[in-house]
Amino acid sequence: MSGPNTFFDDNVLERQDSIPWQNQTSIVRSPEERDPGELPALPTAMEEGEEEEPKEVVAVFNANTQDGSRVVRAFSKVGSSVIAIVRVFTSRKSKALMKLPNVTVRVADRHDELSVKKALVGVDRAVLCLTYWERFQTLSEKQQAILVLQACVANGVNNLIFSTFEDTKQLRLKGMKSQIIPDSEGRVHPEFRRMKEVKKMAREQKVQLTHMITSFLDEEISKKSLCLIVGENGK
Repeated sequence: MSGPNTFFDDNVLERQDSIPWQNQTSIVRSPEERDPGELPALPTAMEEGEEEEPKEVVAVFNANTQDGSRVVRAFSKVGSSVIAIVRVFTSRKSKALMKLPNVTVRVADRHDELSVKKALVGVDRAVLCLTYWERFQTLSEKQQAILVLQACVANGVNNLIFSTFEDTKQLRLKGMKSQIIPDSEGRVHPEFRRMKEVKKMAREQKVQLTHMITSFLDEEISKKSLCLIVGENGK
């Protein structure tokens, strides 16, 4: 299986400096500085005289979590119209999202089918922030993923992203390992076996499901990040 697409800044994670990512992936570098936990900048440049295309509308579930707000900021920065979906409209984090450019906040109960469907009206792409890359943390998280997928189908949203972040400093402090585990040749082969039921549902409903993980190190003397993206075809 081919390796996932890789996006990273000028320095990848220290433990992976010797891994030959270039041999297996496409690489996009972001020239501007960003917080290490943020997603890499997305290409937005237009040729002179080219007509501006309508803004993509992206919905982000669990937007008022730390990881969700990172995704919201990333899409907001590149000019996408972002629907930040939260559970509590009046919370401090929700109010902070409202101040971002191109961002609208909508409320949805992640366990309520009707409210989730309403939240995706007029959306082109949906993002669900999860705890782990290759599996669901709990049955409740899996049920939420199924609900979001069904809402995508109901609204004609054919692009769904499962997004995960990991802070390598916190992993180290807890004695835990990164979810990105390369083989002896430096290639990564995620299998998503514990997500196969949801992946099958997405294929049957013709929803393109993409898995994305951003692994970052945020220290005063070292700020690095690495992003892996795997589509339905394993690339």
